[in-house]
Amino acid sequence: MTAWTSVDDLVATLRKRWSAGRYLREYAEGLTWTPIELPVKSPSADELLRRFDDVVLWAERFQRESRTRAGAALFAVEYRTIGGKSLGSNSVPARIRIESFAQLCALLGTTSEVRSLDEIIDQTKHAVPGLVPWVRARPRKAIDNEAVWSGLLAVVAWIMGASTEELYLRQIDVEGVDTKFVDLHKKVLDELLTEVLPEGRIDAQYPAGEFARRYRFLAKPDYTRFRVLGSEPALPEACTEYTLRTEELASLELTSRFLFVVENEITYLAFPRVPDALVVFGSGFGLASLRPLPWLVGKEIVYWGDIDTHGFDILNRLRSRFDSVRSILMDEATLLAHRSQWVAEPSPTNRPLANLTEAESALYGDLVEDRFGAAIRLEQERVRPSLLERELQSLSA
Repeated sequence: MTAWTSVDDLVATLRKRWSAGRYLREYAEGLTWTPIELPVKSPSADELLRRFDDVVLWAERFQRESRTRAGAALFAVEYRTIGGKSLGSNSVPARIRIESFAQLCALLGTTSEVRSLDEIIDQTKHAVPGLVPWVRARPRKAIDNEAVWSGLLAVVAWIMGASTEELYLRQIDVEGVDTKFVDLHKKVLDELLTEVLPEGRIDAQYPAGEFARRYRFLAKPDYTRFRVLGSEPALPEACTEYTLRTEELASLELTSRFLFVVENEITYLAFPRVPDALVVFGSGFGLASLRPLPWLVGKEIVYWGDIDTHGFDILNRLRSRFDSVRSILMDEATLLAHRSQWVAEPSPTNRPLANLTEAESALYGDLVEDRFGAAIRLEQERVRPSLLERELQSLSA
């Protein structure tokens, strides 16, 4: 192996810089070209004496590859003199110099990328002029999106001229564009829209991942699914189960004293009759939909979830909104009474939970530390119905 710099080494260095976008950005912004000079590590006089033929071949390659087959210059080679009494003076490459952006592109084979960038800038000037600075500052990203650039520009132009507060994302009316296109490219669309929209058109509390809410489209409504376990004067007697838009449910005045929240659908459907009570299908972390219901204030909210780390995490989240929430059947006695029904929790959490009672926190810690076994989980549908009946009787009393 030789430590002498090869043409391939120099090209690799230039390609790395090119990939970082520096040269394209300078080109796009119209900056004055500064010639590139790269040093070449060349043989010593001793190496020239011992490996004269290798040095000659190495130097000839620089001369040969400094031009295209047609004879056009790709880079200039600067030489230094080495030698001794035995061989006399000899010139070896010491530095290369690239005189123009066109030479650099020819050397790296990136001329087509530059043409693509020129086309993207021209297209952007005609469709959404305000995005030209973005393209010039991020030419590499623009080229990476060349195949969909016309669609991206069309979506940005359409949103700029639309009253999004009155529309769902599905109603973007651009030929060849649907919600899947927006979802697939929402990250770059977010950058483009942030560049051209006034602050009032963007709801900064939502990230790019929540594209519809961030750009003030109508969001898919939240729904709350619940059953009437006793009687509820505000609702028709003939119906016992409802799925309502949460914002509409908020306008009702429900008078039931108890509100049970459960995670499992079968548990929800099989939940026993309880006077003066409702049961909500919480569906795990979907419990956020409970927040805007003003009639929940003052209710006795009872949560029953799986005995695992995520069950306590959900309880912690719910109690952060309603500090009076109590839990049932989420204790060590219930867990140990169903040892044969334990399963493994797929991906336990261990984050601190500040809203648990002392007993809940102790059991959560035991689960995190695998006191009873690795990733222990008791799903609520595996708990014996008689235990639930006994717990509900105690609550009612």
